Amino acid sequence: MKSNRGHIDWLIFVPVVALMLFSIAFVYSAGSYFSFVNNSNPNKLLLMHTSKVLLAIIFMVIISQIDYHLWSKISIYILIAAIITLVVVLFIGGEVKGAKRWINVGFLSFQPSEFAKLAIILHFGTLIDRKKEGIENFKFGFLPMLLWLVLICLLIALEPNLSMMIVIFLIGMMILFLGNANLLHILSTLFVGFVGAGIYAVSASYRLNRILFYLGLLEGSEKERLSYQVSNSLIALGSGGSIGLGPGGSHQNLLLSEPYTDFLFSIIGEEYGFIGLLLIIGIFVFILWRGVRIAKHSKDLLGYLYAGGIVFSIFLVFIINALVNTGLLPTTGIPLPFMSYGGTSIFFNATLIGILLNISTFKSVENI
Repeated sequence: MKSNRGHIDWLIFVPVVALMLFSIAFVYSAGSYFSFVNNSNPNKLLLMHTSKVLLAIIFMVIISQIDYHLWSKISIYILIAAIITLVVVLFIGGEVKGAKRWINVGFLSFQPSEFAKLAIILHFGTLIDRKKEGIENFKFGFLPMLLWLVLICLLIALEPNLSMMIVIFLIGMMILFLGNANLLHILSTLFVGFVGAGIYAVSASYRLNRILFYLGLLEGSEKERLSYQVSNSLIALGSGGSIGLGPGGSHQNLLLSEPYTDFLFSIIGEEYGFIGLLLIIGIFVFILWRGVRIAKHSKDLLGYLYAGGIVFSIFLVFIINALVNTGLLPTTGIPLPFMSYGGTSIFFNATLIGILLNISTFKSVENI
């Protein structure tokens, strides 16, 4: 199939950059009080987040200039590197609330599970592109890829990080589905995977309590403790009304735990109201549409699989974050893509979008 190299899809680039730039104001409003309490400087979080956002945008532009076919040549090394970091974090990772999810290197913090998400998208897309119809064979096509996925999920489970384990598992299954793997193999794996995740979820008391609270079956002091974050998030969303309390008008940012990370969505709702949230949701839906279009019109199977995996991963994480903030899913540590404070998530999402932008420059002749 002939192809023609064009310009990047600006209708992906502009909305993503807009979300990242909007996040500077949102993070400042949500985190200035905590920044003052912890650092005696209300602007420290603002300066750190701004620098990360600007660097991520530059990095995204650089990645967008790299031919996406290059990633297929090094995807196995990226996957192995991701697995190594997942092992390393179990031994030297900084422990926060009983979990080891971060590797601290001087003033930098690195989350290996975000790296693993990128690695799965790249290597699964590469393997399916090479196997083609062979992916339908369970023993020689499907099973070897499943073993890579299981290994990564088990390492993330040891951190422990149930939510990210489920996210990466679903991303792997989606890429296999896009690659025309046998549907029975996929459905069987999903069933076994969710049974295993359910057993894992109830194997620790704190995870079991979160599930019982979500189902309305928890009583006593533990119920009050677990309801604190969700209640304040819902109060924030409710008090915002249609047009919000205005920039800097949030009250719940003083009560929510680290509102500039996983609960930034609710602070946006409080300050900018339903209309503000509708705008954010609309931008993500627009990115989904453009991403699906890029996948559909991609030059080859590799581009299709990369684009499909990238779009699915970003939108999946967005949906989970929004549902957690609205109390429709149990509380978990999933950031709002492109917006929550934290360098690892921003940089790896910027990498994914950079790859997607490069795919958009290769257009099949019949789609020009």
